[in-house]
Amino acid sequence: MPTLNTVSNRDMLETKYKRSRNNLLLVVVFTVINLILLISKSNTYFLFSAYIPYAFVDMGMLLCGIYPAEVYGEEFLNTEFLDPSVFAIFIGIALVVVLLYLLSWIFSKKHKVGWLIFALVFFVIDTVALLVLWGVQMDNIIDIVFHAWVIISLSMGISANLKLKKLPLEEETSEYEELEEGAETEETEGEPQNSAIIRIADRYAKSRVLLEANEIGHLIIYRRIKRVNELVVDGNVYDEIQALIEVSHSLKAQIDGHQIEVGYDGRFYSYLIIDGQLVTRKLRLF
Repeated sequence: MPTLNTVSNRDMLETKYKRSRNNLLLVVVFTVINLILLISKSNTYFLFSAYIPYAFVDMGMLLCGIYPAEVYGEEFLNTEFLDPSVFAIFIGIALVVVLLYLLSWIFSKKHKVGWLIFALVFFVIDTVALLVLWGVQMDNIIDIVFHAWVIISLSMGISANLKLKKLPLEEETSEYEELEEGAETEETEGEPQNSAIIRIADRYAKSRVLLEANEIGHLIIYRRIKRVNELVVDGNVYDEIQALIEVSHSLKAQIDGHQIEVGYDGRFYSYLIIDGQLVTRKLRLF
């Protein structure tokens, strides 16, 4: 049987867009971690973090006299600090900025690239603030490099999305042309023989549907329950595979003279093939 190892240009662009969003999520996660560490007065700082939220909390702690006494020099001896309750405002501002990054990650999921552009603009401003307030020094050069990497990653994701929109629809099925050539269906004289049913599918089991379709008068479901992937047709399990980590595989069943095949290409897609013809496929995000 032909394999599905060919990765189309569409697949590569999808991967770049997904990787860009993943890096944006890392920015959100590490920024929150750094804020928590700062408020707890820890000296630990993680890279891949936005600077402006951190700067707001740092400024709030300084102006409200929250830092230990040794942090303040002689220039602060006669300073009247802000009321500690004001510190909540600085935290609120920082959290709003982080929330905007998080919303950008959430709403950019279905290729709403405007949110990714918003995140890019916001992070460029963040980088400019870092450079203006701190300049380029030995102790922050790595932070600057990571800021540059995030900017490049977001830019690549935006570019990939724009290229995806320009791809012709024919590109989407090009990698499966070999599956549609030379495929043969088994025909037998007399009544068609159906594959044996393994068991009745547990419709109440917690599962992840990898692909679902109504074809040739049958409801076909390809799903994963814990470590088991199942081919379910009309509520019956006809084939299955057990694996802790999913690799490329196919599950098959002969129903009413039709060869039904579902599987995972090991890279990006679940697919459904009936009688040697690709019927549909579904992008696997995780």
